[in-house]
Formats: sequence, C-alpha cells, structure tokens
Amino acid sequence: MAEHGNPSRRSVLRWAGLGALGLPALASCTRGALIERLDVAGGESGGMYFEFANLLAAALVRYGIAAHSEALVTEASVENLELLENGRAGLSLALADTVAQHERSADSSLVALGRVYQNYYHCIVRRESRIRSLADLSGQRLGTGAPGSGTWVTGQRILSAAGLAEEGTKPRERQLGYVAGLQALEAGEIDALLLFGGIPVSSITALGREVDLRLIDLAGVLPALRAEYPRLYEHVIIPRYTYPGVAEVDTVGVANLLMANAALPAPVAAGIVELLVDHARELIPRNSAGIQYLTPDTLISTGGQRLHPAAATTYRRLHG
Repeated sequence: MAEHGNPSRRSVLRWAGLGALGLPALASCTRGALIERLDVAGGESGGMYFEFANLLAAALVRYGIAAHSEALVTEASVENLELLENGRAGLSLALADTVAQHERSADSSLVALGRVYQNYYHCIVRRESRIRSLADLSGQRLGTGAPGSGTWVTGQRILSAAGLAEEGTKPRERQLGYVAGLQALEAGEIDALLLFGGIPVSSITALGREVDLRLIDLAGVLPALRAEYPRLYEHVIIPRYTYPGVAEVDTVGVANLLMANAALPAPVAAGIVELLVDHARELIPRNSAGIQYLTPDTLISTGGQRLHPAAATTYRRLHG
C-alpha cells in the first residue's frame, strides 16, 4: 500500500475540500479540478476492487474532479473504511455488510455515493474433492480470507448460518488473503477456499487453467442470513464457464459500495455521481461479467446505507 504517513488535521480537511476555517476551498485546486486530491482505497493487487479503483482514479483526473488521484492497495473493505475515516483515502470501496458492521461499531461519518457492482461469494474446491456442500467443510482445512476482510466477515456469517461455528463442527480455519489462499489451494495446503469478488476473479481463472476446480452451492444459507441481516444478502448465480470447466452455481451476493466522508463537498459528490452514470463503460474492469452497469436505478441500491445528500439529489435529478 502506498505510504501516506499520519495526516494532520489540516491535511484531512484538504482532501475533504475544506480550508482551515471549514469553508469551501474548491477554487484553490490545480488545473481547474474540483478538489486537489482524492485517493481511492481499493483492494489486493490483481483483484476486482483494485482494478475498479484504478479505473475510477484515472477518470477522476481525466474529467476534472480531482487534480490527483491514486488507487491504494489494501486488504479491502475493513481497511478501506479505516483509511476513509482517518483521511488517508478520499473514497473507498467496501461491501455493504462490512459497512453496516462498521457503522454499528463506530460513530461513523461515512456515506455512500452508490452501489458500483455486485460481489459473488465463492467457495472453491478442487474438482476431485469429496466436499460437496457447506456441511462437508466440518473439520476441513478452510481458507477464510485475510483477517477482518469482507471475505472473512461474510464467511463467518455463512459458516454460522450453516451450523459450522460451534466446537466439533468448525472447519480448521486459515486466514489467508485471496492470492495466498489460491496458492494454498493449488499446493494442497487447504481443502477449500472462501473468496469474495466480482466475476470473473482473474486469479481464479488463472488457477482454473492449471487445476480442475469446482464451486460449492451456498444459496441454502440465504434465509438465515436474510433473517439476521435484512437487505444485505441476495441470491445470485455464477454462470457456467465463468471459470474454466466450472458448472453454474447458486451463491450469496452482496453490493459493493463506493463510500465517502459526509464532509466531501457537494460539488465533488455530485461530479462523482455524474461520472459513474455518464462514463460507466470506462469504469468496467476488463473481462468483468459481474458489473452492475452503473445505471441510476442500480447505483441507488445501497443495501440500506445512507447516500451523501448531494449524491441523492443528483440521482433524483438524473432518474426522477
């Protein structure tokens, strides 16, 4: 991840577009941009989060919203929200369920600018594996995502809903980021791997060219998830041949949100919404099949998370 150091209060206010007195300072930005700097907290290098963050950062500069913008390599949702809270990022990508958990545990000033794409939960095994269902994970070596990541947060909820959270039923958990997790699955060091991402996840595609893979159906836990966490979890399908030789599977979907601080100036928030809508094709990662196409009606589907007031106003103007 890029090093930014510990920001002073003045630097935090600067990314939010505010001067030392709390007054708008948008006119001071270089090259006519609306704001001087707006970095985007993304995810692990090579993943969908980071690909989208790179495209968005480039578009923010290209269309005059920010004079400077960089996509930050991170451990994804939880770290992204922390970077946004402490001012080391101006925008962050985060899963809707992780955002909801963050809001319950913190006095949060974070708001959504929109839902930017759909995430699909993967439970990956080798094709010859005897694991055929979630229940079969009991006692098995399971990669569950980097500590605190969106993959880990949602995975713990899925395991609990499947009755795999108690002693005697738990898998043998290894908290691995998805790159390390896929390497461990390839090497036979784990029996199954949990992973969240837009589809296709390029690293799974690459592994699928070397190792025969299979995906486990996760849709059976949706009623329990929805009962405990309303409005956050959806039934989605990973289509046949999304990955080499892998059959269609039903699974759990969660919205990926573009988050900002409520202090982000209204013209900047409105400009970002217009960018998402008017230049959607430029923001779709290469080979992505799971993007939500960034239309006003899907952008506002934020899983109950509140929108930045200027974003809500802009969506009403664009969509009625």
